[in-house]
Amino acid sequence: MNKLKNFISILVILAFPLQVLAQIEPGFNPDKLIDDKVFADTQTFGGPEGVQKFLEVKNSVLADTSLNFLTKLKEPDNTLLKTGLEDPRPNLGRLRTAAELIWDASRQSGLNPQVIIVTLNKEQGLITSANDFTPERLQKALDRAMGFDCPDASGCGNLFPGFYYQLFGNFDAEGNRYLGATKSLMKSYTATGGRGPQINGQVSRVGDVITLDNTTGGPYDAPPSQTLTLMNQATAALYRYTPHVFNGNYNFWKFFNSWFRYPNGTLLSLANDLKTYIIQNGTKQLVPDFVAKQRGLDLTQKIMISPNEFESYPTDKIFAPSDNTVVRLTGDDKAYVFISGVKHPASAFVLGQRGLDAGKALSVTPEEAALFDLGSVLPPQDGTVIRGAVNQAVYLVENGQIKLFSEFTFKQRKITPKQIVIVPDDEIPTYTRQGFVSPLDGTLVKASDSTTVYLMEAGFKKPLTAELFKNRGLSFKNTAVLTSEEVGALPIGAFATPKNQTFFALDSKTGPLYIFKDGTKHPISSFVAKQRRITPDYIFTKSMAVEWFDGIPIPPKDGTLLKGQSSGTVYLVSKGQLRPLSAKAFKARGYKASRISILPQDEIDAYAKGEALLK
Repeated sequence: MNKLKNFISILVILAFPLQVLAQIEPGFNPDKLIDDKVFADTQTFGGPEGVQKFLEVKNSVLADTSLNFLTKLKEPDNTLLKTGLEDPRPNLGRLRTAAELIWDASRQSGLNPQVIIVTLNKEQGLITSANDFTPERLQKALDRAMGFDCPDASGCGNLFPGFYYQLFGNFDAEGNRYLGATKSLMKSYTATGGRGPQINGQVSRVGDVITLDNTTGGPYDAPPSQTLTLMNQATAALYRYTPHVFNGNYNFWKFFNSWFRYPNGTLLSLANDLKTYIIQNGTKQLVPDFVAKQRGLDLTQKIMISPNEFESYPTDKIFAPSDNTVVRLTGDDKAYVFISGVKHPASAFVLGQRGLDAGKALSVTPEEAALFDLGSVLPPQDGTVIRGAVNQAVYLVENGQIKLFSEFTFKQRKITPKQIVIVPDDEIPTYTRQGFVSPLDGTLVKASDSTTVYLMEAGFKKPLTAELFKNRGLSFKNTAVLTSEEVGALPIGAFATPKNQTFFALDSKTGPLYIFKDGTKHPISSFVAKQRRITPDYIFTKSMAVEWFDGIPIPPKDGTLLKGQSSGTVYLVSKGQLRPLSAKAFKARGYKASRISILPQDEIDAYAKGEALLK
């Protein structure tokens, strides 16, 4: 919801000739931005894999699955926090990709993941602006991904700074829960009559005629205001979220209509062309005849479209058979198994271990098979413990790859002989190998040739300093000494965090003061520290603490009266929130001006705000 100010828009108009103004696309109806059923359809991508594929086709920055990028999404490692936010997967034990977070936020809220994706682009360009981001700009865009808590009249608040928190919401320092963007949109959608923006102090509903301000000037030369009728609940929810037509909700409609005009599964073709394409998540995919037969597609239901419309959909990979389909090439006995559109060579042993019937393999021509990428040799199912008949090395199959057990991790996981599956020795080298099995979360490890101790969390080794070691009450006698090769192969994460409810300062006792609580560090101002009599118990370095997630500041005590240096608004602190006081309410409570503490405006702006007290 970050919009250009009017005077910037005017400068844009002056700087460019009128003929460059964009044309409003035909078919746009501001009264109805999207159908209700589509708005609440949570199965549009079929799963996080479908979301990931769409991000990759669009060359979105969110398609990055590297550990370095995933840390930028700021998923907390606090299970209780995520459980409190109704995160459907609070105990996954690893960082999720952007696609997985989008999918899980859709499951949590009931909002179509396509709506989430379009909003991410409308607000921060995270789908189509891959080449426009510096590292600093990217982190800022991720922190404000959905434009949530970023009203036009002021800057963004401090309660949702991170891709995860934008989607799922957060708790403030006093334990008050705040809905994230997805749940907030669905709350507006499901409210009786559909909840739209406030107009003249009243919440608008479906059927109401309302007038909204626009972002004036370019690129559409929109009028300063616009009158419309709220035709359905989804439209009311979108206008409550972004209370103007141009450019916000017009851009929402434009992206959605461009990417998702045809629902998944729509069969298309061009006139005089025998090829069949299927729409999947905003892309078109060629459908080979054997795939159409295997999936039971009715080719008589194809829609003929124009070349221009055909070209408007990006072409994705060839539409593949469903997962675990077994095929054999004509004239060749080798079997392949399709997983996520990739054909993987598979042995008779793996087919049997996975419960796949080689006798029901489809026969395909080499030309048909060549349409699909060739993947690595298919290993046994994830979670299988394997070794060769002769070679005694034991491996764990994880994410389609095999990882070597060390003596330590083998004993730590209490692997018994009954759990080990014997595989032909010559087959194990054909599987893709990736490093070692990670020690269990909570394990202390160090390399035999190093003094650095790490704490294992979510598969990452997290460095510990002496101060952190002391803070967490850890013991060196519980540290596992591993080979340098094994420790070096473990992915490294940010510094380990302090224990819950730790008061600490940065660099010195007089440095900035924080409390580490519920997986985040919460700043404490000098005013609050003095009022609450808080002093630091530990000193951590700034370079260490910068890797920990930021939370909302600890507020003053309930009952405190506050105002900022550059604003006349007086607040009462109540249940950890600053609630604006009207003059009538101030007088009715018998407050005196002498009780008001004046703080820096930035400090006032950073605290969580509650509803105004009017009387």
